[in-house]
Amino acid sequence: MRPAVLLASSRPNGNTRALVEMTLPPNSFDLVDLSALRIGYYSYSNENAGDDFIPLIEKLVACPLWIIATPLYWYTMSAQAKTFLDRISDLLSTRKDLGRQLRGKQLAVLCCGTDPSAPDSFDEPFALSCQYLGMVFAGTHYAQFEGRAPALPDTPQLAVDFGRELLSEST
Repeated sequence: MRPAVLLASSRPNGNTRALVEMTLPPNSFDLVDLSALRIGYYSYSNENAGDDFIPLIEKLVACPLWIIATPLYWYTMSAQAKTFLDRISDLLSTRKDLGRQLRGKQLAVLCCGTDPSAPDSFDEPFALSCQYLGMVFAGTHYAQFEGRAPALPDTPQLAVDFGRELLSEST
C-alpha cells in the first residue's frame, strides 16, 4: 500500500498542499482531504458513529505510513488535524479491532507556516500519541512560506530529502 497523506487544511490547494507536492513524488501517495469529509468531534457517547471517520480508518489501516499535512495555526496543528487525532479515541473504546491495527504504523507530519520554525512543542502531541498507540513517529518537516512561496530557496530540496527518507523507511 502507498502512504496516505491526510491534508488537514482549510485551503485544499494552498501552501500545505504545495508542501506535500514538493515532498512526495506524484502518484506515490493517496491524498485524503480531511476538510472534504464529515468527521465530527470526539463524543464520549459516540454521537458521531455515522460520520466518515471509521470508514476512513478502515482504509488507512492498510497504509504503512500516514502523513498529516497541516498548516501551523496559533502555534499548533489545524483544527482538522486535531479533530482527526481526537477521534482516534473511538479506536480505544468502540472499535478496538481497528485500534490494535495501528501498532507499528508510521506517522509523519508536514507543516508550513509564516514563522521561521514551528515551536519546540509542536511535535509533542504527535510523538506522544504515537507512543501511546504503538505507532512510530517518523518526525516533522516544517517549511516557512511567505505568501504562496517558500521563504527559503532550499525549501524544495529539504522537502524532497524528507520525503525520500519517509518513503524508504515505509517500504
